[in-house]
Amino acid sequence: MSADNGIYILQSLDGFRVIYASAIDNIYGIKRHEFDPEYLKQYFGEAPVLESRDEAWEEARLMYSELTSNGGYLEYGINIIPGHEDQVFRS
Repeated sequence: MSADNGIYILQSLDGFRVIYASAIDNIYGIKRHEFDPEYLKQYFGEAPVLESRDEAWEEARLMYSELTSNGGYLEYGINIIPGHEDQVFRS
């Protein structure tokens, strides 16, 4: 059975956001090569902004540890979502 879930790190000009989510491919909308701003906000908009990549990875590892210690399963592991590094995140 597919869980279709993962922990995702998004880097933008203002910092890093880390989330646990399913169906992350929705952030690309129907074009599949451009971010859909509404889905990007929906997925990452409530996530705290972290200042460094190290902080983001630490947060992702904590999420992973909490999930797996409670019997959870992470199908896609921890991933960085590329392509937003030079853009402003609009929440």
